[in-house]
Amino acid sequence: KTKNPQPKTKNPQPKTKNPQPKTTKLATKNPKPKTMQITQSYSKPSTSRVDDQGMHFDFSAELSRPPVSIRAMVKNSLGYAKLMLALRKVVVGDWRSPQKDHSKYQEWVRQQYLAELPNHYGHIEAEKLKLLAEKAELKTEAKAIRAKIQPIQKTMYQARSDYYNWLYKNDRSKWMVLDPVISVHRDCVIFEAFSLDESSYGRVSVPIDLLEVYGDIDYGTTNIDFSQALADEIYRVRNYRAAWLKVAYDKVEMSTSAGGTVEKKIDLPETWVRGFLQVQSASTLPGTDVKLSATTFNEILAVLQQHKAKASPRSLRFQLKKGEKPSIIIDPWNIEVKEYEHIYQGETEGEIRIWGRRRLSVFEDVLPFCESVDIKLLGTGMPSYWSVGIDGHRFDVGLSGWTANDWAAKGNFDLLASTGSSANVDVAAVEQKLIANLSGTPSDFAKWLNIKSSDATYALQELCKNGQAMYDHLTGIYRWRQLLQQDIKLESAEDDERLKYAVQLIKEKKVTITESSEADGLKHYKAEVQGKNLFKPSIQLDADGRVKRAECTCSFFRRNKLRQGPCAHIMATTMAVGNAVQ
Repeated sequence: KTKNPQPKTKNPQPKTKNPQPKTTKLATKNPKPKTMQITQSYSKPSTSRVDDQGMHFDFSAELSRPPVSIRAMVKNSLGYAKLMLALRKVVVGDWRSPQKDHSKYQEWVRQQYLAELPNHYGHIEAEKLKLLAEKAELKTEAKAIRAKIQPIQKTMYQARSDYYNWLYKNDRSKWMVLDPVISVHRDCVIFEAFSLDESSYGRVSVPIDLLEVYGDIDYGTTNIDFSQALADEIYRVRNYRAAWLKVAYDKVEMSTSAGGTVEKKIDLPETWVRGFLQVQSASTLPGTDVKLSATTFNEILAVLQQHKAKASPRSLRFQLKKGEKPSIIIDPWNIEVKEYEHIYQGETEGEIRIWGRRRLSVFEDVLPFCESVDIKLLGTGMPSYWSVGIDGHRFDVGLSGWTANDWAAKGNFDLLASTGSSANVDVAAVEQKLIANLSGTPSDFAKWLNIKSSDATYALQELCKNGQAMYDHLTGIYRWRQLLQQDIKLESAEDDERLKYAVQLIKEKKVTITESSEADGLKHYKAEVQGKNLFKPSIQLDADGRVKRAECTCSFFRRNKLRQGPCAHIMATTMAVGNAVQ
């Protein structure tokens, strides 16, 4: 996502003759989001070349980081290429509804008002009529001046449009907040990215056994330069033309004919880091697993392409009953698509409804090459996770509850991902152990450091919060993944009144744990929270201290469930449980 001052549309030239924003009271209510300025430097743009061995894709690694490198031939190259192009669709995706520009209409209304104004002042004194006449003359003069400068402005706007169109075609990555993140691990290579609207998270996983590695591997994480020109070359990959993956760390001391340093200065919003945290934290929550055939999924996308919804609701409704094939109702036309092959075996029955379905279009080009789609639904209006595999390579997409509710919004799923305590664990020790081992489960860290598993989860979540680690929901492990070389200290969401209120309840000792028990491998806690009224939240924790189920008797939970994150009473209960198990 770009934070450059240019608009985020494909035709970003300003539509008004005065593009400077006006100062209004509204601006004070919506302050500019916090940003961190970073500089990314690459030895050269990422390139591709073809020789008798196949197509070589050289991803230029970011220079300020520790060396990360790998050179390997990708087996099943066509599947890898298809998934990388799908990831590219996520990166450039912006599915927010475009805002209409009414400035020209408002200017026309103002001009009409001024033109008709003298007709309504026949009863006033001559002096005012004289002033109105002068205003009319000035208006005529201004119109003549605008006529003279209009060709110049037209040339300027056209030049600006040509530049933006060239940039869009030749280096679309200039529009992104950050280039995609690549992590080289012992078991796989992972590419990650967010969409422009920050509502979609995309990931491509390439298993290490599908890479024929040459030379040494430098494990770690870096940003890669992934331009549109490189994406165009990926279109040319075929199974008979092997693809070679090379992540190179080549420091260039001076510019030569071979290339120079590519430098990008970017204002990095905190929402980007917070988005990575929330998409991983939400994946720790239990969900409803549904498998659809690629044919069924393709039929759903075809209906969405053939119809245009002009009225609400715009949702997909999953009708689930154990032992039967699931069906999907597409609103507002009430079109039913029935699954052809797979039987639903989950325990949750009934209807689950999701929004923001246009974002699923990123799967269009990969469905002919895969057999099924694995879906994890967290609930109605909650985030969802969609996965496909092609020849061993995997593409995963995490969607927020709806498009306008991006991953960095007030979900606070990270508060449900751990209930350990900072008093019982040295986060720095866990960090060093993670760097040494590159990955591990909370139970592994509990064994290595002789701490509780819940406290290990807390420390790992803190590392995720600061951009130092990631939770891999596909394998259930935490991985060392440093988003940026510089230290990140993500502040609490101070603008979230629920979180502030939860902290206040804890400080004022208005949260009481009334009951605790253990059953089916889960710890059950009930509490009483004395706010304006007495509320009775309850939570269930797994062995690693993650919240697997949460409920409350307050009106916020009755209206929203967990669609907008936990209520203040569940937050306070989670904090209280963490303090109680010290």
